[in-house]
Amino acid sequence: MKNTLSKTQKFQKPAVWMLIVLNLVLAGGYTYAVNRTVFNVVATSKTEKTLAQNSADAADLESKYITLKNKITLDFAYSQGFQDASKQQIFIAKKAAGSTLSFNAL
Repeated sequence: MKNTLSKTQKFQKPAVWMLIVLNLVLAGGYTYAVNRTVFNVVATSKTEKTLAQNSADAADLESKYITLKNKITLDFAYSQGFQDASKQQIFIAKKAAGSTLSFNAL
């Protein structure tokens, strides 16, 4: 019986220290996980605010674009020096079919 008790005491002290170290490692891991979660929530919140602001800016720019686009008329284009393309028709003349090269397979 004494022999069994000494074997138990022999393994009891390292086992306690292993459990203490394991608890410290787990507590550290838990603290890290909670810390990362909080940082991710804050980053998500900032990103959502930035996205909302960017969406509002895009909507504002789009309305300005539509306003400017509607101001462009044919008279405005003429006043800026543009001309009708239909008056200046330029075509490339096609060569006759006999003057092209072809590959004849035997």
